Amino acid sequence: MSRFSLVGLSLAVLLPLAACGSNPDEQANAPAANTVNDTLASAISDAPGMTVVATGLKSTGLANVFDGSAPYTILAPDDDAFGSLGGVATDLQQPENGAAMAAILRDHILPGFVTVADIDAALKDSNGKGVKMKTMGKTEVTFVREGDALVVTTADGARAKIDGTAQTASNGVLIPIDAVLRKLPAGDPPN
Repeated sequence: MSRFSLVGLSLAVLLPLAACGSNPDEQANAPAANTVNDTLASAISDAPGMTVVATGLKSTGLANVFDGSAPYTILAPDDDAFGSLGGVATDLQQPENGAAMAAILRDHILPGFVTVADIDAALKDSNGKGVKMKTMGKTEVTFVREGDALVVTTADGARAKIDGTAQTASNGVLIPIDAVLRKLPAGDPPN
């Protein structure tokens, strides 16, 4: 496939999301988001229940990405999500496992400024068939509505629900989720 075909394909997937936030009726029905004037890095650092993500982003150097001007959206597992991993979460937070933590966090970062309202509008446009996006880690995630819950899944079967209020920062969006979007084996952290 040519480079231009890939660009066209990427635009075809992302344009519906980019256009979604412009309809006031759809925004009125979407869950509320808190707006902060700080960068996404600051919003994550200040967000309650995001200690593991904030620390992981800082220790791996990924927090610097969220201090820049480029927009990103992070599907941020809350501290309880990491806590449910038991010893694996503790191991991931050790300095020697920084590469594994960075890989997991990249699987939660979407390029662009994507709100929950944008995702809902794209789902409406897809007639509920699901909306797919690629993360910085090259993982494909799929968003679907299951009743009132907005659920995100990965090809390996990991799934999480949007859990809490999203925060909109000057350069991105923090969307809290209730699970880590990667199947992790018990024991040693993944490479």
